[in-house]
Formats: sequence, C-alpha cells, structure tokens
Amino acid sequence: MNTSLTNPLGTQSALFAALARFTEAHPDLPGAYITASDITPAEAHVMLDGPSDLEAWRLALHAEPTDVLITERDEGTKLLFTASLGRIALRVYTIFDPAAVAVSA
Repeated sequence: MNTSLTNPLGTQSALFAALARFTEAHPDLPGAYITASDITPAEAHVMLDGPSDLEAWRLALHAEPTDVLITERDEGTKLLFTASLGRIALRVYTIFDPAAVAVSA
C-alpha cells in the first residue's frame, strides 16, 4: 500500500464535524448517500434520490440556481453543484431519468 496516499481518520474530523453541524441545523432535509475519502479529507460527495431532493439541499446550502450544472449521461440526466461548509467542499448531485420524473409528477 502506498502510505503517501492515506491519512489517519483524524484528518477527516473537520468534515465529520461540519456534516454533524449541518444535519443538526437541517434535520428535515432529504436523506443522502454521503461518501468521504482519506485522500481528500476536506471533501464529501452527496448523492440524492432526485431533483426535488437536490433543490432542497441547494436551498439549505445557499447555492445559486446558476451553480447547478446539467449534463446528459448514458444512465440519465445529472444535476450537480458544489457548495462549502466552511472549509469543507460538498459535491451534491443526482442522476435521474427525466421521463420517470415526469410520469411521477
């Protein structure tokens, strides 16, 4: 194993603390699949179930609508924005099938 690419768990403490403060301030936000890595200890990826969940998180994180990037992918449409919790960067995204969203609306 290349030890130059790994950091102890403590290097992620600021990330976990920021996420804990955020969840305490916004307990009713939709749940998310959140990943973090010791290689990038000040960054987390937040995957949400759909566009309405992404919009709720965007509002809570005070990101502008123009910050949301839209890309078409083989598996569907991807919406993504990046926001900060202090020194922590969050990459918030969802991938969805627009036809499925239209049918459920």
